[in-house]
Parts: sequence; C-alpha cells; structure tokens
Amino acid sequence: MVQKKIIEQLFRRYYRPMVHLARILLHDDKESEDVVSDIFLELMNKNIVPEGNTALAFLITSVRNRCLNIIRNQNIQQRILHLYLLDDKLDEHEAEEKEERIRQIRLVIDEELSDDNRRILLEHYQEHLTYHEIAFREGISEVTVYKHLKKSLDTIKELVKR
Repeated sequence: MVQKKIIEQLFRRYYRPMVHLARILLHDDKESEDVVSDIFLELMNKNIVPEGNTALAFLITSVRNRCLNIIRNQNIQQRILHLYLLDDKLDEHEAEEKEERIRQIRLVIDEELSDDNRRILLEHYQEHLTYHEIAFREGISEVTVYKHLKKSLDTIKELVKR
C-alpha cells in the first residue's frame, strides 16, 4: 500500500515533464501519454519504487528508452514498407528469385534453428517485441536474447544461398 502511494505521488509530480519529453521525442500527444502511463503501470505491476534523488532520473531515462524503442520500431517498419514498394517494381525473374530466397529462409528457420532460437527470432521479427519484452516473457536476460538472435541470423546467413 505504501508503494502504491509513493508511485501515485511520483505520478502527480513527474507526469507532465515525462509527457513533455515523450512529445519532444515522438511528436505524438496520444502516444506520449501512453508511454508515460505504461511506465507507471509497469512500476505498479513489478512493485518497482524509485526513491530519493534518483526517482526523476529513473523516470526520465525510462521515457527516453521507451521512446527510442518506438522510434526504432517505426524506422524498421518504414524500411520494410520501402522494400515492399520496391518489390512491386521488380520484374518477374527478380520476384521469383526473392520468393525462392524467402522460401529458403523459412526452411532454415523451421528446420535448422533450435526451438528457443526460432521462438525468440519470431517474437522479435513477427511480434515486434523488444529485447526487454522478450527477456521478460522468456525469463532470460536481454543479453541472452541478443545471443539467440545473433546465432539465428548467423545460421540463416550461413545456410541460405545467395
């Protein structure tokens, strides 16, 4: 109960500066408010209570990191959309080569990767989860998530013919 009151006090005191920072980074009022609300919700769910002089720094860093993850994911989605639009301009032979390459990649993912590597790869690239979200879901560290992804991508690069 004391933790909840402390988090409520932090919310009242720092909500506006946190939303302001998120707006500067994201240029989106609604998404900025969502970021800050999600941070406080996570604090409540995980019983994390930043205290003392470090509370503001912790909260501002959390906002910055969340916003940077959102920006990174948006950039990736824009690059994928750009590549998709480029695919529309391919001639039939190039399109067939791309389809074959995709088939080879899917085959490697399905048949050559371990269950853990496959699951983490798909969580990251299909479900668009961050390293932190995957680590929390899987009960492993973010470094371990990175190692699984690196191993998966190295295997794909090694086994898929150019």
